[in-house]
Amino acid sequence: MLNGSVVTGSPAARGQDSRHLCARGLGLLVGLLGAACSSGSQYSGWTEDQLYAHGQRAFDAGDWGEARRAFEQLVLAFPLFDHAVEARYYLARTFYEDEQYVSAVSEFTRIVQVYPDHERARDAWMGLCRSYAALSPHPERDQQFTIEAHNTCRNVASDFRGTPIGDSAMAVTREMRNKLGQKAFGEGQWYFRRELLESAELVFNQLLEEFSDTDAAPRALALLIEIYEEWGWDDQRDDARARLLENYPDSPEARALGQAARGDTVSIVRSRAPPRQQSPSAWSTGGG
Repeated sequence: MLNGSVVTGSPAARGQDSRHLCARGLGLLVGLLGAACSSGSQYSGWTEDQLYAHGQRAFDAGDWGEARRAFEQLVLAFPLFDHAVEARYYLARTFYEDEQYVSAVSEFTRIVQVYPDHERARDAWMGLCRSYAALSPHPERDQQFTIEAHNTCRNVASDFRGTPIGDSAMAVTREMRNKLGQKAFGEGQWYFRRELLESAELVFNQLLEEFSDTDAAPRALALLIEIYEEWGWDDQRDDARARLLENYPDSPEARALGQAARGDTVSIVRSRAPPRQQSPSAWSTGGG
């Protein structure tokens, strides 16, 4: 058995094996220490000003790896350097530009938490907004990073309203809201395509409450019109039609509804009701 095995052989042989293992272990330790110190030894003898200038030159040249190594060495060796916060900001930017967004989030967070009153804190907040947005996945996947991006960017837009940073943060906020709206619409559409209309109606109405300012809202209304048409709920159908035309008049769904009305069709979308004699539908969601 492995757990109960013993080493066999002469004492001399066992001693030789032990010395061999120790030598290998020592060599491995030396190698690891050498790798850990290689970055620092690269800049051995450099002053803080030299490291900062070198990091900036590398950053301006788009050499993110070299800039990151220089700024990392700077903040490690000279934490009280006059431009230490600037160095940390550029360090965070190298991670962002190199698409290492999780590390960028960590570095930008450090700046806004440790140096909230520094002039670079505002830029770090925007970097945090953009980093979370870059981590936001396709709408069909989990949207935790999208929610983080939305909330962070919304706060930045509010705190710096009327500035270029505030405007940029608001644009990212709208982008994230649209993605969250798409996520909600996809869930409702999943039920809709499987004819689980009660669940679809619930999801679409929740979408209209939470994301009425997104591109998903008129799409949800268009499918609600079909659901109410199927159920014979004329009042709810007419309310949904009026809401679509009044609140989203320039949306493709509103234009299609207007075309369908001019064509005197019964529904602007495919109906699941028993076949009836009616004019061909002028618009279809493509669902089903």
